[in-house]
Amino acid sequence: MTIAEAAEAATPARPASRTRFWIHLAIGLVLAAVGLSVAVSLAGGFEDAFDALRDVDPAWLGAALACEAVSYVLLSTQLRVLAGRQADLSVAASMRLGLVVYGLGIITPASPAEGMVLASAELNRRGLSRRRAVLALGFSEWFSTGALYLLAATNVLIAAALGDIPRDERTPFMLVAAIVIAVLVGLALVMRRQAVIEAAAIVICGVRPARWRKSVEERRAIGARWYADAHGLIRNRRLQAIAISLALAAWIADALCLFCALEAARVSVDADVLLLAYTAGVIAAEVPLLPGGLGLVEAAMPAVLRGFGIPYGAALAGALAYRALGTFLPALVGALMLPTLRIVRRADPDASVATSVARSQG
Repeated sequence: MTIAEAAEAATPARPASRTRFWIHLAIGLVLAAVGLSVAVSLAGGFEDAFDALRDVDPAWLGAALACEAVSYVLLSTQLRVLAGRQADLSVAASMRLGLVVYGLGIITPASPAEGMVLASAELNRRGLSRRRAVLALGFSEWFSTGALYLLAATNVLIAAALGDIPRDERTPFMLVAAIVIAVLVGLALVMRRQAVIEAAAIVICGVRPARWRKSVEERRAIGARWYADAHGLIRNRRLQAIAISLALAAWIADALCLFCALEAARVSVDADVLLLAYTAGVIAAEVPLLPGGLGLVEAAMPAVLRGFGIPYGAALAGALAYRALGTFLPALVGALMLPTLRIVRRADPDASVATSVARSQG
């Protein structure tokens, strides 16, 4: 096949990809509408849900918004730390990028892939090689996910110790939590060994069709390069501790946003119960096709809270307020920030020079 024929064959891929995107989005919106309808019907109908929302305390909503702002500052700081000094990334730029990645990116059908693609391109324009940009974003997602599961597992153990989990369900919950913590610790230890990364590269790169599959030695060399790149990004344990601490603090700030939103709806819960509902909501948000878990999160959080004696209508009002401030407002701001990324770069006369120098050194 000639290059022209290959290009012609590849041409229909873009419309197909665009069509698939809109199909996924349509399916997600339909499922979200169903989930929201179920959540509202359980609360007694739309009128009762709106009545609960009208009674929320504006002062607590302001506190919730402040907590969410802190969460995004922490996430953006983590991204800036992982990008390193090679990136021409100021505090303001990292905030804009963080809102695009963690705000806008979270409500896309293929979350968080779209946000990471946008952020990778921007980091590349700001002086990072594409490989280092992908590594920085990948480690950011890795540390954030690990911190969330560590927080959730620890909270389950605390809730079980305090008796907030029913006795007949306590043992399996504690067992799962202990396994999660053990797996996280094990992965942290194993991933430090170059031999493990090389073995993973041999397996991963060996999945390709036989005609394009590299030899075992070539795949091992790819793994060694992965290890060297990762070691160059995460240079020491201190940097790892900072990245994990920032991710953990960001999750806690986001959970405090939910706490304030519930307080605005006149719902008071203990910290361990709050984190149980919060974890259920965050995990529900990861379900594919649903934009940001829309509909499912609003059903999951009140359901958990109702199990601890919280009125469903008030819990739903708090969950809706949290979602408005913690998910959809950042997504809107991220969408507004997206066009400014390239505009800011064009407005900086030294940007192209700094980027060229950084790339030549990288």
